Amino acid sequence: MVAGSHDDPVSLPHPAEAARAALDWVASVAVDVERGQVWAERGQPYDDLYAGTAGVLLGCAEATAAGLDTAEVSEGARARLVHLAHHEDAEPATLPDDGLFSGWGGVAAALEAWAGVTGDRESADAAATVRARLASRASRIAPRACTDVISGDAGILLALLADREHDDAVHAVADGLVATAEATAAGLRWRMTADTSSIMPGFSHGTAGVAYALAAAGRELGRADLVEVAERGAEELLALGDHADGWAVPLVIPPQDHRPPVFFGWCHGPTGTVRLFALLEEIDPQPRWRHAIAACLQALRDSRLPARLYPGYWDNLGRCCGTAGVGQLLLDRHLATGDDGLLDWAGELADDVLARSLTQPRGLAWSNTEHTADPPALPAEPGFMQGAAGIAAWLARLSAVQQGRDVPISVVGLAPPWL
Repeated sequence: MVAGSHDDPVSLPHPAEAARAALDWVASVAVDVERGQVWAERGQPYDDLYAGTAGVLLGCAEATAAGLDTAEVSEGARARLVHLAHHEDAEPATLPDDGLFSGWGGVAAALEAWAGVTGDRESADAAATVRARLASRASRIAPRACTDVISGDAGILLALLADREHDDAVHAVADGLVATAEATAAGLRWRMTADTSSIMPGFSHGTAGVAYALAAAGRELGRADLVEVAERGAEELLALGDHADGWAVPLVIPPQDHRPPVFFGWCHGPTGTVRLFALLEEIDPQPRWRHAIAACLQALRDSRLPARLYPGYWDNLGRCCGTAGVGQLLLDRHLATGDDGLLDWAGELADDVLARSLTQPRGLAWSNTEHTADPPALPAEPGFMQGAAGIAAWLARLSAVQQGRDVPISVVGLAPPWL
């Protein structure tokens, strides 16, 4: 049952109430294990930040920072991740690598976020334990096979930047990323792997995310050379995004007939790319970065999201590819700039997401859509990047800001946030 409709906005749940109900649903679908709980995506249990336990805990950290009581969900997620932190060799199955969204980097980030919000010393110590292992492996194997934010060195670099105890590893990973850059007529770009024939320049798998990580590392380490490399990556993106139909980087180069030319979400579109420009504007304010930020926001307006203009155009509600990710960006830009128009815009997106919520036996959830599937409605997911935990966290923070309460721009210590 859909909770509301576009023609009946009065029936929409309040964002904070929807966030609470969504976390109730997340709690109801947890799977008990020997130590804590895990969550499954389409029947497969995961502990990662993207779809699993780490993402659930990160969502709880954001919601807790906004004033929600998340104990029913967070206790099981926290217990699981603390246990994994101290038993890596015993239970590594659902964490295939050290990536920020796919593996151990996300465990460290989620535990660090939870500790930062709650003051939980055990979680902080567990995060430090995981980071020490990440640093040890990164120092021995840099560069790795993959460069990106999801599974590769850019994400590992961001995970390691949470403290300054592993600078040698941070330097090694950053230098490895610099070594894998490819020069273009406009600047620099990165392939996800050395043998990848295509280029995905967006935040999740390409230049925007790698350059962001290098800019963040350059600022933390005081290395102007890393910031300069990040700027050259941004210059490549500025050149790619400047086209007759508005500003947005291509989804993939060369274009593929079976995929749209551009996306607009965090993963491949201006919602993610803008974070690089915002970070560079913080480090070295320049008109070109301010112009790029404005161009990204204008591209989102011009896209007419969240209107579903045709099947497959805007079928996702989550933080990675969908409406919640855009709303999270608008909320953070409002917090950074004080622009109330961005807050109003985020509220409009929230109304659409709330109108598409699905009443469950316990709580609320959301279903993304795959227009080529039969039926097109996909199973509701509990995770952070494609499911209820991430949507609930955004709605909780949005509600707090709308009520005039202070909430942090980022609970993981990186400003502007990588999410």
